[in-house]
Amino acid sequence: MVAAHTARLAAVVLLASGCASGAAVSSHRPLPPPAGEGRAVARSTRSAGPAVTSERPERPDVRRALDVARSLLGKRSVVFEGHDYGPGCAALVRAAFDGAGRPLPPSARDASSLHAVAASQGALRNGLRAAPGDVLFLADRPGGAPTHVGLVSRVDPDGTAVVLHRLARGVARLRVNLGYPGRVADPATGKRLNDTLLVGSTAVPAGSLVVGVATLL
Repeated sequence: MVAAHTARLAAVVLLASGCASGAAVSSHRPLPPPAGEGRAVARSTRSAGPAVTSERPERPDVRRALDVARSLLGKRSVVFEGHDYGPGCAALVRAAFDGAGRPLPPSARDASSLHAVAASQGALRNGLRAAPGDVLFLADRPGGAPTHVGLVSRVDPDGTAVVLHRLARGVARLRVNLGYPGRVADPATGKRLNDTLLVGSTAVPAGSLVVGVATLL
């Protein structure tokens, strides 16, 4: 327990700017990376909350998009088939969609413009359901405007989504639970539901920063 707590504190110290473009929004800091990717050992099999998985089958285009995004894990640059998608968190999503044969409009260059595209297509929702291949938007503060975007890689039975997103330090995983957005871990099982993100000087659960989910594939 002490070791896990120390590791989480160390991870908070290492928080840096979020979307690799480095552009701040208003007077708020850009979205930072997750404070930790370790998972506590479950002490029971009770569910952490309402399941938010989708029954939508994983179609070939979804699988291809996720294969591209997963192949870029740990890499600073988003380069796919010789094309460098440049800075910013949306670069990963654009590369994944290109790999799926479903390119995004040229206007979708950042989280805000991609959010606008999703809204214009009627694909944006704020509910509890998520599925692999969905695009997930986060703000740099609870209730703020979308400043960061990632791609849902999988959704666990307890509703915890693993999101692939691009940061200044590279492509990484982020745990987000839409059913319990304000809870870091399940008190019954100890399983981590949300990674924490630094807002100002306060670490907050990632789920509390989600401002939309869209199905664009």
